[in-house]
Amino acid sequence: FEAIPVGNESGNMSKGSKKKPGPAPKSEQRAKAEPVPGDEATSKAEQQSAAELEACFMKALEKRMGGLEMTEDNVRKVLLAMSPEEQRALAEEGEALKRELLQNEEHADEAKKFRAEVNKNAEARGLPTEADGEHLTKGVLAFLNAEGDEASGPVPTRRLLIMLASSPYLAKLALADAAAGGQTGEAPPGRAGEARAEPADIDALEQALAGLEVDGFAPDQRAGRPPFVRRNLTLLCGHLHRERLPESLVLRDSTKRAQGAAAGRASKLSEMLFRYALQNRWVKPALAATEVQALLTNGLWDGSEAAKRRMAERMAEAGLKLPRLKMAVSATDARPGRKVTVKAEVYRTHVYSEEEAAALEVGGESAAAHAVDKAAEERAAQGQVRAEAGAAPSEAGPQEGWWVVGEAIRENGDVPVEAAARHNALVGFAPLTAPLTLPTMTCEFSFDAPETPGEYKVMVHCRSTGCVGVDVRKKVTFKVLPAIFVKRPAPAATAKAEEAEEEAREREPREEQPPPLEAEAPPPLIAAA
Repeated sequence: FEAIPVGNESGNMSKGSKKKPGPAPKSEQRAKAEPVPGDEATSKAEQQSAAELEACFMKALEKRMGGLEMTEDNVRKVLLAMSPEEQRALAEEGEALKRELLQNEEHADEAKKFRAEVNKNAEARGLPTEADGEHLTKGVLAFLNAEGDEASGPVPTRRLLIMLASSPYLAKLALADAAAGGQTGEAPPGRAGEARAEPADIDALEQALAGLEVDGFAPDQRAGRPPFVRRNLTLLCGHLHRERLPESLVLRDSTKRAQGAAAGRASKLSEMLFRYALQNRWVKPALAATEVQALLTNGLWDGSEAAKRRMAERMAEAGLKLPRLKMAVSATDARPGRKVTVKAEVYRTHVYSEEEAAALEVGGESAAAHAVDKAAEERAAQGQVRAEAGAAPSEAGPQEGWWVVGEAIRENGDVPVEAAARHNALVGFAPLTAPLTLPTMTCEFSFDAPETPGEYKVMVHCRSTGCVGVDVRKKVTFKVLPAIFVKRPAPAATAKAEEAEEEAREREPREEQPPPLEAEAPPPLIAAA
């Protein structure tokens, strides 16, 4: 709603009355675009210098180091040993410092060096870089500012997959293919067995996807597609539709490895997009990112009933239950500009008994490992440190991870609005984690109420990035009550009243007190013993 527009999505919400306020001017939207829900420490942090913020963060980090030397290896070990709550607390300590260094022009040189170092380390570790973030942002803004029926609905899966396939992160795979002889189908000496998509396999896979009428593979949609985008998109869609492809289609092992590499990178990019969407309050891209990440993780084509049945079969083979959730949501009423608090209670009807959970941990090593991997993926999506390969699972055992996202509902009616104000806004979010035996999860988030009194609606989504077709959502209504105005005397009238009172006191007769006798002394405060 108008109090919290961010980026290219207005926060305007649907209002119960017929009269709807128009969107705020662009200048006003830009002025209000900075605050992020849950970031109460921002205003205090802005008043501190970079040195003070760095000192606060280093003090918090040293406290958690427990006397260990401040080396990179020791810091990594301490971070991995922290609980999710401790990791989030430390991240909040450093958020203000990062914001100061990256946004304050006085630290432009340091920020440039920081970004260069981060991108260098990310590229060395095979992770997305800042260029990928810029690419995703450009694609999201193109969708949000587009005209037509497609722009009014959710982000199409095809559009999001093309964004991932055309990213610099996946383009590097296509370039490596070309360097490895992928254009000729011949492997140079020493490169046999590497991940390389054979051109003949790409052609056959593309034809098979077109036969399944997969969105994006009609002749008119394929025309003019750049070769590296064609390669990556074909591999990604082949991964998602692998169980629907004809049995006669057999890919070479090198192509299968290339397909796995493309799917893994696309999953990391969708995770990056989800983070960007949360930061910029893009609710449609955030929801689309969770869906695509779940599809890529499981190799399923969509959230249809057939895909959900296949998801349940796979989980049953691993000794796990398909998640089934119910959700109750409440919201507080508020005065204009005050905080509205939304509380969500999520009930896990698939809760495990103690015996079932123990069987997963003791009797079924493969099932337990599967559950731990899933929990690790969810923790990574929540901004937590991903455990290194071979690291022992947490003492709490396998856990489920979810995201709760609040969407402000806007109903435009016949009122013309700008493209930047057409979309609903993300007003809050919160992560949820639970051990397998916990029946109920709860969380809450807050945001500023709109300035116009009336009835407003928020759609609360509970999303998974690890399972397909298990998400739930619930609509909640709250009221913005009329503002309370306190009548106070005008400043001029108050000053005149004080002057008249002072003059009256001066005119009052005063009783003169006799001077004290010189010989008299004040009595002691404490009687002498």
